[in-house]
Amino acid sequence: MGIALITGASSGIGREFARQLKRDYGIEGFWLVARRADRMEALAKELDIKARIIPADLCTDEGVNAVRTALCEEKPAIRVLINAAGFGRFGAHDQISEEDTARMIDLNCKALVLITHMALPYMERGGQIIEMGSGSCFTPLPNFNVYAASKSFVLHYTKALYYEVKKYGVSATAFCPGFVHTEFLDAAGTDKAVNRPKKTKPLLRVEPVVRGCLRAARKGKKMYVTNWYTKLQHMLFKILPDGILSRLWLGMQINAEDEK
Repeated sequence: MGIALITGASSGIGREFARQLKRDYGIEGFWLVARRADRMEALAKELDIKARIIPADLCTDEGVNAVRTALCEEKPAIRVLINAAGFGRFGAHDQISEEDTARMIDLNCKALVLITHMALPYMERGGQIIEMGSGSCFTPLPNFNVYAASKSFVLHYTKALYYEVKKYGVSATAFCPGFVHTEFLDAAGTDKAVNRPKKTKPLLRVEPVVRGCLRAARKGKKMYVTNWYTKLQHMLFKILPDGILSRLWLGMQINAEDEK
């Protein structure tokens, strides 16, 4: 059996994918990619797995090239590729730095595509690719603009990739959860300096959403949308004009200017 290559493996959804692939699917070989080597080492010890740990900031060319170099050196058979690394920021365009804006695009879009491209020659027949989308990917979202747009890119990219890799016996699944109980919301920024949602709770538990995504990927599904609330959003986004949806979203926001 081939390895599982997981980006964003040091925490949250990426870490849970590693746990469930070891426990429920018996995968023993892992390549773990993230910035924090100590957390990935702790995960490998916890799971008692053989792991190649690649400390890398995938927002940078150097980080992406570290993965490319490792693949070229070892040429592993990849059973599962999971691009779980992601980054988001709440706030209007003038509340988010250019650096953070660029990092969202570089990590959520550029790194995801490049790592998928470089990993595909090593994918086993019957393998699965899981790309990290979001429940925010279905419509324009003011004050979550760049993140939502980057995830819309991921959704369309993955749906098209599904048909491109099918001839190799490989599936591609876009994973579109709602807000999950991970470190993401802390990084996204919920302080009073930015426009932000009034409420992000109740948060989804990471274990069942990852479990559901793995089942969907094994069935060869193009997309997996979590829980009834996110599925309802997806349905409404299909039938309502995006102007209505964007105004509804704005009605759920806290305006930072009003709190000054």
